[in-house]
Amino acid sequence: MHDPIPETEMPPENYPPPKLVVVSLAAVSFLCAILGSGIVYLACQAQGLDMQEAINSFGADSSLDERNFMRGVLLLNHMTTFLLPAMLVSWFFYRRQWPQNLCVAAAPPTTTLAWGLLFITVAFPLAQVAFDLNRWMVEHTPLLQSLVEMENAAESMMTGLLVMQSPAEVLFSILVMAAVPAIGEEMLFRGVLQQHLVRWMKRPAAAILLTALIFGLAHFEVQRFFAIFLLGVALGLLFYWTQNLWVPIAAHFLNNATQVVVAYFYQDELEKLNQGGGDSLPPLVAVASFALVLWVGKILRDRHQRSIDLHQNTTP
Repeated sequence: MHDPIPETEMPPENYPPPKLVVVSLAAVSFLCAILGSGIVYLACQAQGLDMQEAINSFGADSSLDERNFMRGVLLLNHMTTFLLPAMLVSWFFYRRQWPQNLCVAAAPPTTTLAWGLLFITVAFPLAQVAFDLNRWMVEHTPLLQSLVEMENAAESMMTGLLVMQSPAEVLFSILVMAAVPAIGEEMLFRGVLQQHLVRWMKRPAAAILLTALIFGLAHFEVQRFFAIFLLGVALGLLFYWTQNLWVPIAAHFLNNATQVVVAYFYQDELEKLNQGGGDSLPPLVAVASFALVLWVGKILRDRHQRSIDLHQNTTP
């Protein structure tokens, strides 16, 4: 992958050492997560709440104030766990060049953005296939079943967060569950981690897969791991092919926002939606989705290769 920093401003090839950046990111993420937990604890104390008790009792029957409080907690958690570490590490190693390094200094071409959004859209059915496979594995693996039982509180919390009774709640939910996660997670996983794993491993495909694996594990969702991993691979490919972080950010936002909007229009079936209920996709739909993913992916890859060739031909 080409370094996004212009050659006239490019640091030495071995600086910063990618291994150092990856280790620093892990350490800073851990510290920021602790910071976020501390802030949440203080916020709960100020409200006279016990955080664990509030989480355990939270669900579809919670009041508007309780739902918005939990959304605020989730917003703070996303910002301190993903956005803040990515910004701090990028600024520490690249200072004023951090926007160029994260590939957020310029908006992507409209056609590139459109192809990127189409790529993630045609992959939606494959995510459902991955979820069905994941569910089958959980049902036939006792260890995974025990892990799922530990996620019941998180499932109840997600159902409560998806209760939306007004357009204002929808907008707040899109901010908390789509906009902020898309920006923060893409900056951390693709903008910092994937780029430096590519430099470290010298194998883009392996770096994209490893980043997607870490991305999936970081969500702590056994029942959705395959679908999240697949999303991570798709977002990683989009970033590698376009060299512009706004493309996977937009795709990530589309993926999450679509789920929020669907939940708003199917409020009577929230629990079923949250558990991924419904009939399996017809095989023909899955095959068509896979074929479209390959087709759109080839177009994006070819555009990427042409940009590389153009850069090489115009470089003295």
